[in-house]
Amino acid sequence: MKLVIVGGVAAGMSAASQARRIDPATEILVLEKTQDVSYGACGLPYKLPPDERMEDLQVITAQRFRDERRIDVRLGHTVLAIDRAARQVVGRHADGDFRLAYDKLILCTGARVWSPPIAGLDDLWGQGAYPLKTLEDGRVLKAAVAAAPPKRAVVIGAGYIGLEATENLRALGAAVTVVEALPEILPWLPATLRGRVLDEAGRHGVELLTGTRVESIARQGRDLLVQTTRGTLTADLVLVATGVRPEAGLAADADLPLGAAGAIAVDDCLRTADADIYAAGDCADARHAVTGRSVWFPLALRANRSGKLAGENVFGRERRVPPVLGTAAFKFFGLEVARTGLSGDEAAPAGLDTVSIEVLASTRAGYYGGGGKLSVWLLGERHTRRLVGCCMVGPESAAHRIDTAAAAIQAGMTAEQLYDLDLAYAPPFGPSWSPLLVAASQLIKALD
Repeated sequence: MKLVIVGGVAAGMSAASQARRIDPATEILVLEKTQDVSYGACGLPYKLPPDERMEDLQVITAQRFRDERRIDVRLGHTVLAIDRAARQVVGRHADGDFRLAYDKLILCTGARVWSPPIAGLDDLWGQGAYPLKTLEDGRVLKAAVAAAPPKRAVVIGAGYIGLEATENLRALGAAVTVVEALPEILPWLPATLRGRVLDEAGRHGVELLTGTRVESIARQGRDLLVQTTRGTLTADLVLVATGVRPEAGLAADADLPLGAAGAIAVDDCLRTADADIYAAGDCADARHAVTGRSVWFPLALRANRSGKLAGENVFGRERRVPPVLGTAAFKFFGLEVARTGLSGDEAAPAGLDTVSIEVLASTRAGYYGGGGKLSVWLLGERHTRRLVGCCMVGPESAAHRIDTAAAAIQAGMTAEQLYDLDLAYAPPFGPSWSPLLVAASQLIKALD
């Protein structure tokens, strides 16, 4: 069998590696349009400081995949079209056009940076304004920061990458203004928990402008003038972190159906509408564990897991990809922020009658030094009493305690079943009654 994989980052190389484990004889060809494969894009903001190396994010080089796993990785190969009738992909590389046949095809094209309609931005890419999506983006931005450490930076977008980069730009000594078009940052967070993030930004001298759009960017001497709906900002550097969109153009042009957010629609075995074509990673949709609906979550675990399963299923296996909850966490200065399942605003459109509670509990035993207060928000469905959502914000333990909530939601646990869990206790890690158990107790009362 000849297996062709389009895209060579998380999902693509996971698919290729798993396919090689299953069948040593299969011809495996990976077509990657950039010069990098298999790297941890989530770590890009943390490699901006001068004592960090961007190259540390690369897990395995293309040459190692060729030498050690006998996977034919071709860099600088851009696939432009899929000829489904001929079972071929058509594309271009430095030496000209190519047309390659496949028996099975896996699309792992990932997600692309969404470039907002800002006048002047196109002329400043890489020359004052920067994205932060690929390893090459990281190299370019790091080189720019090293050559001229910014004194004033504007970050457009207050998502995970924008806020993580804000922390690291502040560590470099830059004054940072974050401009967010939405009325609030992190709209999935309850207001009280969001307030803690806003307070943290203020404590570290970060200016946050919400409900504000950037209209234009222009260079004036050494300065960048960032015109917003609330006035003009002056900066040395602009980071565009306005989010990503699924890279599903190949599939759409080949008349393959799309799902949530325009991602490639796949079944539980990651097949598209064409039985010979699979899709995995950030380019493909998923099924939500609570609602059962098509959703799109561009997250690392989903990408790696779905790639691995696609690499199995092309051989006729029926390994089903598990549904997702969008479980995620990030660090913002001294806070951990985490979520899983539905937010309050997402529950009603899904047809769920829900009730929510919030608690503030200690992250360590009262007599054990350090720690702080962890805010826990739980969302329960009134009729079934099952847990359907959770958010946490605190100085520690949020990023790991959220996993317990995710497991409870995925298992369909009720508030009572969550409360009955036998969770670990030791003074350095929490009080005898875990903050999650305290929250479950309050949810039980609210559901009665």
